[in-house]
Amino acid sequence: MVRISSAPRRFALVLPLSLLLVVSGCVRPFARPAAGPPASAGGGADSRGGDGSDDGPKPYAEVVTEEAVTDSGMVHVHRFDDKILFEIPNEILDREILLVSRTASVPNGMGYGGQKLNTQVIRWEKNGPRDERVFLRVVTHVNVADEELPVARAVRSANFETILRAFDVEALNEDSTSVVVDVTPLFESDIPMLGLRQSFRDSYRVRSLDSNRSYVDWVKSFPRNVEVRHVLTYTAQSPPTNATTNAISIEMNQSMILLPDEPMEPRIYDERVGFFSVSQVDYGRSDQKVVTRRYVTRWRLEPSDTAAFRRGELVDPVKPIIYYLDPATPERWRPYLIQGIEDWQEAFEAAGFSNAIQGRMPPSFEEDPEFSPEDVRYSVIRWLPSQVQNASGPHVHDPRTGEILESDIQWYHNVANLLRNWYLIQTAAVNPAARRALFDDEVMGRLIRFVAAHEVGHTLGLQHNMKSSSAFPVDSLRAPGFVCRNGVAPSIMDYARFNYVAQPDDEGACVDPRIGEYDRFAINWAYRPIPGADADEERATLDAWAREVEDDPVYYFGNSTPIDPSAQTEAIGSDAMEAGDLGIENLKRILPNLVEWSSEEREGEDYSELAELYSNVIGQWNRYMGHVGTVVGGVTRTRKRIGQEGPVYEFVDEATQGRAMDFFARQAFDPPTWMIDENILSKIENPSTVDRMRGIQVRVVNLVLDPGRMQRLIEAEARNGDDHYSLGEMFEDLRNAIWGELETGAPIGVYRRNLQRGHLERLEFLMRSELSLPPFIFGGLADFFTSVDVSQSDIRAFVRGELAGLQESIEGTLRRRLDRTTELHLRDALARIDDILNPD
Repeated sequence: MVRISSAPRRFALVLPLSLLLVVSGCVRPFARPAAGPPASAGGGADSRGGDGSDDGPKPYAEVVTEEAVTDSGMVHVHRFDDKILFEIPNEILDREILLVSRTASVPNGMGYGGQKLNTQVIRWEKNGPRDERVFLRVVTHVNVADEELPVARAVRSANFETILRAFDVEALNEDSTSVVVDVTPLFESDIPMLGLRQSFRDSYRVRSLDSNRSYVDWVKSFPRNVEVRHVLTYTAQSPPTNATTNAISIEMNQSMILLPDEPMEPRIYDERVGFFSVSQVDYGRSDQKVVTRRYVTRWRLEPSDTAAFRRGELVDPVKPIIYYLDPATPERWRPYLIQGIEDWQEAFEAAGFSNAIQGRMPPSFEEDPEFSPEDVRYSVIRWLPSQVQNASGPHVHDPRTGEILESDIQWYHNVANLLRNWYLIQTAAVNPAARRALFDDEVMGRLIRFVAAHEVGHTLGLQHNMKSSSAFPVDSLRAPGFVCRNGVAPSIMDYARFNYVAQPDDEGACVDPRIGEYDRFAINWAYRPIPGADADEERATLDAWAREVEDDPVYYFGNSTPIDPSAQTEAIGSDAMEAGDLGIENLKRILPNLVEWSSEEREGEDYSELAELYSNVIGQWNRYMGHVGTVVGGVTRTRKRIGQEGPVYEFVDEATQGRAMDFFARQAFDPPTWMIDENILSKIENPSTVDRMRGIQVRVVNLVLDPGRMQRLIEAEARNGDDHYSLGEMFEDLRNAIWGELETGAPIGVYRRNLQRGHLERLEFLMRSELSLPPFIFGGLADFFTSVDVSQSDIRAFVRGELAGLQESIEGTLRRRLDRTTELHLRDALARIDDILNPD
């Protein structure tokens, strides 16, 4: 195969590495000697990155003097006071190196450190008649072709590699087996690939890099990677914080990672099994149409005893997957993090491996003075002192094959607070252990174990599987022992969280997630070796494994979309309405206890914990509304390939959509006044309840009257006739739920009046706004957007009809005897409708 030049080709999709966390005794910073380097070792850089001299390389001893502080590894790093020299061995020249550029520390208001800003493959190469210069080239892997094919030459010519920077060769070592270059300008100049991405520059109105306030902090070299930490200061007209400074300083980390000597045999991606992937466009596989190849990302696991593996015995891998804990990790949580790592062992056993994944504490300095979290040979769970309530599981992989090389899981200190909120709000109605603001260590430890297992799943290559939670019927989640055995979803990679549908009288109902049947299936599918087969020869076997379970929803995979009700975040169970009703019943039980639960062991403190928990109750209610909202105009997607029976996309049936509208009538449009608890509200806020209730109710109205949702109802009727829920039926059900007092003549309370005005405002928005969603498109984007031009669709006609019908009904109601407030409200509604229908 040919890439763009002489090096192997591939395309990389690389997730961000985590922030640096120093391991005591393992960091090797450079000392700063009092004297700088001799003049021959540095100098001002011209456009080539050197000193502009034509004299050629100098004697090695004149450049790398005794004043240099040296660190040896993949390249030998020599540092003087403010100069960084790379001595690059000849065997590293022309090798492909993965460059991962990420933030290490950022100013307040700019997110958080550890964000990946760019990933690129680079290559050092000698250039010039006497090899007096070194080029740093950017290697692209998107377009490929077999080297033996005629098209390979055209592919190479059409993808010429960019020179990122040129360097003068400062010296050669004594036997000319390495070259020395001054790389200081690479890390102190404004090179977009190594600094702020363009979106940040635009947002903060960045003008230029100030080299006087930019410098290299430290450089460390390891056997297969080099890590550089440097500070960049930009002049900016709108910095995220400290506006008077007109500047932004960020600390960047550059990781240069040598790709494996022998590429791993890749495994071809299958969208029915949720793995991250790398892609390449291969011009050599078809003369009629360009073929895009995708490979899953996975670790290289090879059986230590191939014969035993072939006999079906469990065998240890040649090289297990090992995660080390950051020494900064609180001691109380270390056993639970290790358990979360090793929970995946059962999945690897399904793939034929024993002891495939392990969690450990790092060696002490005495045990291994060379150990460092920055060494690409080690994967680490980094404990970050941050208020961010999150954890993430990125990984770095070989862009040629998808082989995962290393992972640093980012664990933010405040994730425990997020877990407390989820667990209390979702399970306290049935779970005494969750009925307090400060959990016991054993309880919090189990929650940390769950999140650790989820994040480790990402580092094994697994995507989120938001479809998984819809596989289990709601009544199964309430059955004795079911969740204990199976978890709340077949995959821990779902955002299923905890069992919020179990009721107090459900004996033996469990609440916690765990590694599930889908996880075992997916790990087996991606990691089980198929001896003697290459990537193409494996495909029949991989397809057969997927086909064996094609009729069982437990093994379905799906990304979260606003269209598919079976693939929602934070949802559990196969019926959103049934699950939502049960979840709300539990919220009603939890709310009156929040004052007591948030006050335990907090004598003399303020009510901030109470306010936070109350906000989370409302947030959970909003989630239930969102889950049900996708049912209306919903389209489910079941991933299938040619040869599998049945449709991929199916409209949700009419009866189910009618139940969803009934849910909204009961749980949202009939004001949820159970949220108004004076014992809570009198402690946490000035009067704002009426407006908050307006906001949450009107949000549901806007959710239902979404243009894409309405267009899907139009589509369903056009393609299936009267057999499907129509836009007209939806408008009628919505009107009856919101304006029912027009039929009964009952007084209209304040919450309903606000709801009705919100309904009119949404109808006005649909009548007057120029709304057009993305044009028609096949493929993945169709799962997120429904193309519609509102002005050219039936939507505006139906809205006009609704307004006219409401106008007539309100006029009829006003002929009755009404209370003063109701009459004023309805007359105001009439005036609003007239303004919408007859502007100007």
